[in-house]
Amino acid sequence: MERPSYGYSAEDNPDPQAPPVCPRHPDRVSYVRCKRCERPACPDCQRPTSVGVLCVDCEREISRQQASTRPRNAMGARMGQRTPYVTYTLIGLCVLAYLGQTIAPQLVVQLGLFVPFRAVAMPWTFFTAGFLHGGLLHLGLNMYALWIVGRYLEQVLGRVRFSAVYLVSMLGGHTAVYLIANSLEQSWYTGTLGASGGVFGLFAAMFIVNRHLGGQTMQILVLIGLNLVITFTVPGISWQGHLGGLLLGAAVTAGMFALRPKAVAGADRQALARRSALVHSAVVAAAVVLCVVLIVVKTLLVIGQ
Repeated sequence: MERPSYGYSAEDNPDPQAPPVCPRHPDRVSYVRCKRCERPACPDCQRPTSVGVLCVDCEREISRQQASTRPRNAMGARMGQRTPYVTYTLIGLCVLAYLGQTIAPQLVVQLGLFVPFRAVAMPWTFFTAGFLHGGLLHLGLNMYALWIVGRYLEQVLGRVRFSAVYLVSMLGGHTAVYLIANSLEQSWYTGTLGASGGVFGLFAAMFIVNRHLGGQTMQILVLIGLNLVITFTVPGISWQGHLGGLLLGAAVTAGMFALRPKAVAGADRQALARRSALVHSAVVAAAVVLCVVLIVVKTLLVIGQ
């Protein structure tokens, strides 16, 4: 195995009687040697372990070897802790936003509410409106659904991919609202809020994940069907946002599964994980670009009227 010598070699040492020096810091004498490569290591380069002292290079090499065989989830992401921190964070942000609506309703709603006629001038509302809610019942139902689905999906997809699917679904829901709203009707001036677009995207993601992993899909299909019935029958619900989030969440999750690198026996899992991350980043970026293009086209059509 080749290791960096940093210009130091015991064979090339002109004075075998000279005290050993650290390869990384030749001005430092060190009688402590790495248990793995037996090179001298000064205190700054020593890494104590249960089997003795390692040098910094051997420690990094061992870490890379361990990472290459570390178990990965279905998306190629690292198997993390089982606590769904992202899910809890999203729920906490929604609760904080609702408290802000209660304390300063005009300020929070005016700055965060998504309204088609001003959406291009206030692009952050494509996301911020997803953290606002119209009442305690609205907040409670969405947070319960997010808690139920999010805890499972965050473990399967990984925290970054889970966050991406949720936020892209939210963007897709508000993009659909913007596209379908008629600039000559009241819908152009009607505000939309709620986490439902992101939650519907997670519903679709859960269906696709279970289908690919051989899990139960009938229950999630029934859940999606019931929520769609409520969406299209109860007045005041933004069916555009729900449908847009559902479709884009499904498309992104399906794209991640379809394009992820396939693992084979003996493959470097760390290299596969890097490729998977790049491919999935491209899928998410493509979804965002699609939404931006559709928004630009719609805006140009409205301006041309």
